[in-house]
Amino acid sequence: MSRIAVVAASLLLACIFLPAHAQQPANSCADPYWQNTLRCKMLAVQAPNPMPPPQPQPDPPANVGAIKPFTRVELPDPEVRCVDGTRPIIYVDKAVGPPSNRWLISTTGGESCAAGDFDGLPGFENGNECLRHYVIQQGQLMGTATEESMSTLADDNGNGILSNNPLRNPVFARYNRIRVHKCGFDRHSGRATHLGVTATVPNGGPTLSYDLYSHGQKIVLEALDFLLGPTQQGLSYSTWINAGGTVTSTVESLPSIADAEQVLLVGHSAAAHGLYQNADRIADHLRAMPGFNGDVRVVHDAQFMPSVENEAAFDPLQNPNPAIFNTLFQQRMSGVTNASGAYDSFWYHGSEDSHFADTYRAWLETPGDWAGVLDSSCVATHTPSNDVWKCTDRFHVRLHHESTPALLREDFADPNDDHNNVPFGHMMWWGTPGVFAHCDGIAPDFFNFSPCVPSITFEQNKARLIVQASHFREGIFTLSEMASNADPSPDAGSIFIWMPECGHHSGVYDDAQFLETSIVKDGSIKSYREFLQDFAAAPASGLLVSRIAHLDGATSECAPVLLRDGFE
Repeated sequence: MSRIAVVAASLLLACIFLPAHAQQPANSCADPYWQNTLRCKMLAVQAPNPMPPPQPQPDPPANVGAIKPFTRVELPDPEVRCVDGTRPIIYVDKAVGPPSNRWLISTTGGESCAAGDFDGLPGFENGNECLRHYVIQQGQLMGTATEESMSTLADDNGNGILSNNPLRNPVFARYNRIRVHKCGFDRHSGRATHLGVTATVPNGGPTLSYDLYSHGQKIVLEALDFLLGPTQQGLSYSTWINAGGTVTSTVESLPSIADAEQVLLVGHSAAAHGLYQNADRIADHLRAMPGFNGDVRVVHDAQFMPSVENEAAFDPLQNPNPAIFNTLFQQRMSGVTNASGAYDSFWYHGSEDSHFADTYRAWLETPGDWAGVLDSSCVATHTPSNDVWKCTDRFHVRLHHESTPALLREDFADPNDDHNNVPFGHMMWWGTPGVFAHCDGIAPDFFNFSPCVPSITFEQNKARLIVQASHFREGIFTLSEMASNADPSPDAGSIFIWMPECGHHSGVYDDAQFLETSIVKDGSIKSYREFLQDFAAAPASGLLVSRIAHLDGATSECAPVLLRDGFE
């Protein structure tokens, strides 16, 4: 099939699914649709004239060796956009084997950015943070101009739960697997459009004015609507197959997601962070589809660090014996501990200049309210008491307000910056700032100067995780705001907790962690893959299952170097 024919087919499919009121813009920076995008502004700075198109159509596979499992499909609504103004995409791989109406919707983590409002001045916005990331990322993960027509969605560590090999992945290979490509750069949470933000290109570049799109949440919800198909009959998309040694175009069809038996939402790291605020919203969005009667679950992979509400367990004035008294659900947001000094969650989550309040405010649709980007049941619960600021703490949301059945994974020895932050130590974002040795190197996105927040050692972090996990198990079904009916949601769904000590941040998308990392408990050994399979098959409510190193005599069996070609 010629490149012209492929492009024509892609445009035809885009037109089929384009909302009736919308017009397809010209693929040129001269078109008003594109003129003020970050993509075109940077092309003008970097590229000679004439500029390339802002949304190039990727080539089909050059040969059969370049055919890959996942096919790029562009989302149709021109009003929903990536940070740089390009069009969001999903990668699609149909379930292996017999027709399936089970779905795995995957999202990825990494950094984020927001229009600056860090001076506490309403309406003061700048795009420097996003532009700096855009230059560092070379446009990747903030746009789709460079994304290929087909992908394995794998890196050096494989692709874990996304594998289409039923020998390695016997359950989830038989799900329709969708990757919502990260390009909102906002933890898949934003709904905001900021027109005419200003920013200066790093290293002496010019000052730009551009339109900034923080549409991550809109992208996820549009992707789900897209999977309904144009008449709720399911999505059909163009892809390529190996036909006798020749790359041949074909059309694949998926069932309608409205008829799904199960939808498994999977987020790793920052995407898991975003899903704390959005899992219930996405579940409600799916349930609002005509005829939807499916089971919705969420996997928070690498996102169960110590919370500020857990710190009270280490405050001798509030909890003299954390082994006996469960303070985790008492919403004690301030106090004093040896590790953090005087701590105060409001400083970081609620004050006018607090980081999370400013970030979520920058992602908020205008007009709109906090329920648009924060967990809506949390906002409803805390509005009468005027402490909605607690909802900017995703761990408070997880403790009290997330009702979707959930699996939580945290590695005790995770070296990532947001976890043990090797070699500087886990950051106590609610602790008393001071002049510490780690201030000049810990996390350049937050601090590279003194004073900064205190850090705790690996052993202090481990102690907190053990107490948090133990108290969470004891109280999630009895002590949370859902359990007390203060939250309007249903009771919390079933909970699975997986906590090895193997020193890896990657998990669900990593072959070694997914396939071979195991936890031994009560004389039985189970891999992360098997634990995830158990979670997908378990009752949706009333069940709490955990494998946590250091609790119940459980121990980790960490993965060796995986020889993928020989795995069965």
